[in-house]
Amino acid sequence: MTVLSISAFANTAYKTITVDKNGDYIETQNAYNPVMTIEKIDNEILSKPGDMTISGEKLYIADTGNKRIVISTLEGSLISVISSEFLKQPCGIFVAENGEILVADMEAEAVFAFTEDGVLQNKYEKPTSVLYGEKESFIPLKVACDGNDNLYISCKGNSNGIVQISRSTGEFLGYFGANEVTISLWDRFLDSIFTEEQKSQLQQTIPASISNLTVDSTGIVYTMTNIETDQVIRKLNMSANDMLKTDISFPSPSDLTIGSIGNIYASTSNGYILEFNSEGDLLFIFGGFDDGSQRIGLFSTISAIAVTENGRLYVLDDTTGQIQTFEPTEFTENVHTALALYQDGKYIESKEPWEKVLLMNNLFDYAHKGIAESYYMEENYAEAMKHFELSNDKEGVSKAFTELRNAVIRKNIFWILGIAVVVLGGGYVLLMLRRKTKVLAPAGEVIRKVSDKPLLNQLFFLFKIPKNPIDAYYGIKRENKVSVKSATILYSIFVVIYLADKYLRGYIFSTITVGQYSVIKDAAVILGILILIILAHYLICSITEGEASLKNVYCAIVYSLMPYIILRPVVIILTHILTDSEVFIINFLNVIIYVCTIALLVVMVNELNNYKASETVKCIFWTLFAFFVAIVVLFILYVMTKQTAEFVVQIWSEVIYRVQG
Repeated sequence: MTVLSISAFANTAYKTITVDKNGDYIETQNAYNPVMTIEKIDNEILSKPGDMTISGEKLYIADTGNKRIVISTLEGSLISVISSEFLKQPCGIFVAENGEILVADMEAEAVFAFTEDGVLQNKYEKPTSVLYGEKESFIPLKVACDGNDNLYISCKGNSNGIVQISRSTGEFLGYFGANEVTISLWDRFLDSIFTEEQKSQLQQTIPASISNLTVDSTGIVYTMTNIETDQVIRKLNMSANDMLKTDISFPSPSDLTIGSIGNIYASTSNGYILEFNSEGDLLFIFGGFDDGSQRIGLFSTISAIAVTENGRLYVLDDTTGQIQTFEPTEFTENVHTALALYQDGKYIESKEPWEKVLLMNNLFDYAHKGIAESYYMEENYAEAMKHFELSNDKEGVSKAFTELRNAVIRKNIFWILGIAVVVLGGGYVLLMLRRKTKVLAPAGEVIRKVSDKPLLNQLFFLFKIPKNPIDAYYGIKRENKVSVKSATILYSIFVVIYLADKYLRGYIFSTITVGQYSVIKDAAVILGILILIILAHYLICSITEGEASLKNVYCAIVYSLMPYIILRPVVIILTHILTDSEVFIINFLNVIIYVCTIALLVVMVNELNNYKASETVKCIFWTLFAFFVAIVVLFILYVMTKQTAEFVVQIWSEVIYRVQG
């Protein structure tokens, strides 16, 4: 046994990365520290080892290049070697609950079952069942089993899924958990119009074959697919449905294993190790590619990864034939303790370890989610909302806000009802006084004088648009009911509402990342779009012999945005009151806003220009076309100007350099 022990961790060769609430990768303190490197198993040198697993206090290695199975202690002391005439290219290994050692062999095209002493107990070859497929090959890559007599085998090139066989009888039970195929809209279109002969000539779309698998202590099957998809790792229940809440995707996957609390550990062939929680949320990435420096914690190629009950990681490098081991740090131990309690629903108990995690790293956002659940269970909904927001968990914020809102309503229900009665009763009394007495006459006179101001009349003309759009647009065109000044004020209000809609929504409905504000840029963009639309429409109206003047177009467009100007502030307010379960109210208002705005714009084009229906449609189409052409031209000019400016700067820098030289 040759073991290199590591005593200092301060200057590890790798960085540990986690993900913050915005989905950005950030560096954190070490999650795992290197402990030792096993260079040999006593005097036995590994040759291109393909797989490894841990059972109890023993390490089982598929020593592929030497055509054998090596069993050692966790410290690297040799226990035994299984060398069998049957083994030709052992590439997958798994230890069953009864101690039986299952070995997948590519070249032998079989799965073998050995005892601890190396006695062959069973051999599983290509199923003879017609359901398997006569032309389907049987080249086992990895093997696993559960406690219910099910043997699971991933086979090279088999796109049907995992091969499931009865361990006791060898009977083929069927395929399990095949990868899904994403069919594009274009493929569906072709499928609907092509003949069978034409379809046969197209490239067939088949699911990717499963390259790796494992089974945890509860019988849940985990699969890995070694191509970049949205689901590199899947967690399959008995119905073969993926149980992960988050899609796991990363390049160059090589192996996976499951920890004692359901954590998923995965490795990449280029040297990286990833840890996910049981729901698929990324916790840590560490390790890296060894460029020849042979630094501890880096790898040439990782072929297998295994984990002990206490969380020590064993990582197999098939190029060097070495095994590196890693211990979780105190930080990671606290994360695991908190996760174990959290996943068992013991949210209150998990609060203390989560707080320890945050004391060590306040940027570890997953801890905020755990603490938020603790506060939620304690019915401290205000604090729960704060921590849910810190972890960017909008669903959590919504459920905490729902409870907080309900509590406030229950506590103040009599005040709320009293205010409602006072407001409604006061309104009724004022209405009666206005009708039957002249008490409110002075106030009415003041309102009349104020409303007689020309500019106010022009602004309030906005409310006449939906009542009778045809008469309203006639008033804009012929009767000067509005002015450039009033329209400009409304454009300013529109921009302010647009910016408020983007930046002042309630957190649950916000679509921007906190801190990423560009108010001036957004204002300039929306104003630029409005100017382009106004000019494009006036240009098209002029070409198509429309009657609208530039002033008509300028004024009428903003008055047509009346539904947005009036209802969008209501939507903004509602985003601070409603939860995600009540989003249908906001969606309904959005439909009203956009449908009514589009309808008013269509009527506007028709009435201002005295068009027929067909001419109106053509005018709208050509306006949109002209708008997009203008966008393309401006973009080209921007690129050319930027390149010219960069060229001038380079020339100037060169001149300065030569002069100074």
